[in-house]
This record gives sequence, structure tokens and C-alpha cells, in this order.
Amino acid sequence: MVIAFENILMTMGHDEYIDWKLLVCRMNGELSKEEEQKFLTWLAKDTRRKAYYERMVAEWNSDTIRESDMSRELAKLDQFLYLQRKKGHQVMLRRRWLKWSVAAVLLVGLISSVYMLQRTRVEILEKTSVAVITPGKSKAILILSDGTSVNLDRGVDSTDTFIGVAKIKRNEGTILFEEDRRGTEMEYNTVITPKGGEYHVVLSDGSKVWLNADSKLKFPVNFGEGKREVFLSGEAYFEVVHDEGHPFVVTTDLGNVRVYGTQFNVRRYVDEEGIRATLVDGSVGFAKNGQKEDEYVKIEPGYQVRYEEGQEVIVQKVKVYNEIAWKNHQFSFERKPLDEIMKDFMRWYDVNITFEDESLHELYFSATLNRYGNIETLLRFFEAGYDIKFEINGKNIKIRRK
Repeated sequence: MVIAFENILMTMGHDEYIDWKLLVCRMNGELSKEEEQKFLTWLAKDTRRKAYYERMVAEWNSDTIRESDMSRELAKLDQFLYLQRKKGHQVMLRRRWLKWSVAAVLLVGLISSVYMLQRTRVEILEKTSVAVITPGKSKAILILSDGTSVNLDRGVDSTDTFIGVAKIKRNEGTILFEEDRRGTEMEYNTVITPKGGEYHVVLSDGSKVWLNADSKLKFPVNFGEGKREVFLSGEAYFEVVHDEGHPFVVTTDLGNVRVYGTQFNVRRYVDEEGIRATLVDGSVGFAKNGQKEDEYVKIEPGYQVRYEEGQEVIVQKVKVYNEIAWKNHQFSFERKPLDEIMKDFMRWYDVNITFEDESLHELYFSATLNRYGNIETLLRFFEAGYDIKFEINGKNIKIRRK
């Protein structure tokens, strides 16, 4: 399949390319009117495009996918580019590398969705014992201001539940807080997602928060007259209701993200070296602990602010989709080291992953994978990239060389 697509791709000019996500959405019938028009315009310009798309549809709908070295070549390309940049060399791609990298632009999503998820002839991972490892789901604990704990897991109770001003919709994995100005004392609640959990919180001002696995959000039941401040450990995606008179602040142990009505993602896990705040829309500013309001570093949509304790604040342009893919039910990464990828797998699948050889940490991968997929199937992607093996023993996974 890949070789055939590659031949088509190599006969096209640079203006021929189209985002693979658009093609996948077209095959799933998920395009908007504007996107559909964009697709039809692209399709009408060259008969080869129609042939390319029809072959994609045929493979997409097939029951089995033929063997391919695509994953291996992509991984080798990532490692080659990384080593060349590390040495300070100018990267000149040979024709063989170029063909695979061009194919990757259109096919990395198709490979992860079709090759990894529809393939039926999959070699079983080496196991020393069988364990049920399932992807994460909507589950969390609500800690009330008086210390009472409430289980928010889906399936505990299918009916909507009211606790004070909070409405728990377990079937939707959501808890909503209604504004109640009757009390004058500031009371705080906390929502905690364990490993293998995620949850959606709607605050009393209407702002929405999606919590990733192994995260904690502390927030007032009702916001006061000043700033709207919440406290985060872990990762969360925010959609904040604009209120110029009451700025929204996300406080972490390393610094604060000041929000001006916007959509953004904040990642601050205590077992990672720093904090990352990625802006999707609107405007945010970041300040280290102890900095004044006029010292906030502001960023624009499509940019990310990064900070590690004792270092300078860094602002850089990023591919936003990769940073917020978890909220869209996917893992998405480009030239990312294996040890960082496995940290997300550990949190989401609630497993322990160790490396037999530390040199394996620096293997680089690029892909978009289904976050709710079977972990064994997903790990096959990484095995195809290098001569490595994932050995499963209960909920412990060891990565070693073959």
C-alpha cells in the first residue's frame, strides 16, 4: 500500500499536497461545507488526485493491510535528522529518505488509523503473563470544602446527582457548578483525576476545564469580586469566559498563567522538569512566581511558553494540535523521544513502563494514534520503527532490544 501511494506522491508537485486529516475526515463523512469545497477543488485539478483518493478509500475500507516498512523508515528518518541537527550539520535528504518523508506528510495519520487499528494479522507482543490493560475513561474524585469525597466515575450512578450547587452528570463525565452568591465565605472544591482518568468541569462562571489523567484542579465554588483563581497540578485544557473586570488566573507551583478570555492548555506534572502553556485562541500571559503583573510574558495563538525552574522563560511557535491532541482523543507527536511518549502512556493506561537500556530513551517517533486504542496494538507501531520489544508482565511493561 505505502509503495503504491509513494509512487503517486512522487509524481506530484508541492502544490498538490493536502492535509491527510482532511482526507480522513472526508472518508468518515465529517467535513464541514467549507472543508468539502476545499476538498472538491483540490480533487478537480488533477485526475491523479482522484486515483490517489480512491485508492486511499479502498485501503481504508479493506479488512487487512499488507506489511509495510513505513513505520521503520519514518523512525529512522526522525533519528537521522535529530543526529544531524545535534552535530550542527546541514541536513541534505537523499532520494530514498525524501520519498518516505513526503509520504509521511499524507500518510502518518492513515498509517496510525488504518495500519495500526484495522490490521488483523498482528504479531502478538511477548508476554510473561496476561493482564487486562484498558485505556483511560471518565473518572475522578470530588473533594468538597469540608473534606467529603464524592466518586464521580461513570457507571457509579447513571442518574444526574446534585451536591449543593454542583450537578454531576456521570454518563457525560461532567460536573457543573452553578453560581450561588448567598454565601460570603470563599469555599474551595477539588477535582482529582487518577491515572487512567479524565474529567470535564464547568466552573460557576461558565468557564470549562478538561482534566487529563493524573491531574488535580482546586477552585472556589463561587468566584469572589477579584480575580478568578484556580490551582492546577497535571494537565488541563481551558475555555475561559471573558470577564475583563475579573481576570482568570491558573496558578501552579512554578508560576501563573493569566488569562484574558481564551482557549489554552497548561501542562505541569511534578515529575516533569517544567511548565508548558499553549495558546489556541485569545491571549494569555505567563509569570514566574514572585513576578509582578507588568512582568507577564504574553503569547499569541499558536505559540507556547515554557519554563523550567531557575531558567529563562522561552516562547516558541508550536503545532497546537500535537499539544492538545489528548483532549481530542488522540496521541499526536512529531520527532518526540520514546521516554516522553511513554510517560503519557503510563498515565493514560495506568501502567508502569521501564527501559532495560537507557539509550532507548532517545529513539524518536512521529505519529497520530487513537488514545482509546488497545495498548498492544499501539505498541506494535513502536516495535515496527526499531528493533525493540515490549514485554508485558501484568501492568508492568519493559522495553528492551530484540
